Amino acid sequence: AAFSAFAGAQEQAVEKDVSGFYLGGGFGTTTYDDDMSGSTLETNDSTFKLIGGYQFNRIVGIEAQYTKYSDVTTPQTSGALEPTAISVAANLGYTFDSGWRPFGTVGLTQMSIDVPFAKDEDETALRLGAGVEYTPASLEHLNFRVAYEVDTFTIEQDIPFSDVTIQLGSFYAGATYKF
Repeated sequence: AAFSAFAGAQEQAVEKDVSGFYLGGGFGTTTYDDDMSGSTLETNDSTFKLIGGYQFNRIVGIEAQYTKYSDVTTPQTSGALEPTAISVAANLGYTFDSGWRPFGTVGLTQMSIDVPFAKDEDETALRLGAGVEYTPASLEHLNFRVAYEVDTFTIEQDIPFSDVTIQLGSFYAGATYKF
């Protein structure tokens, strides 16, 4: 009984090191693709992210992000699109004892985008992503990540039967601090 109590305490100690609230940010590039232009456009400006979340254990976390994508100019628009997004997603992966954690994200995003040919400027998007995080043993509260995330949504146009599906993505590097 004493041995099992000790083993349970050790397991909780490991989980305590992994779980907790975290805040951080990231910078990266923006990718744009739609089913109307027939080509993928990449921008030269940067994507900016604010990240906050809670890691429950080695596998499951929940994460909220504010993303300011770089401006995108497409053949269909007279000016640049200035997209921003607020998302909530599950962060699913596995934290290895070495500090590495491959992960995937799945969630919903509220997009704010000024599209001249659309009926509405706010859209709900599906967010999918994948990446890897690393927490150095000497800096147990600091976490570094590299990831790619994409928001996919459909814009209803004024012209009947001509909706446009858009994918806004970001490849980024970031850091978070776990409290």
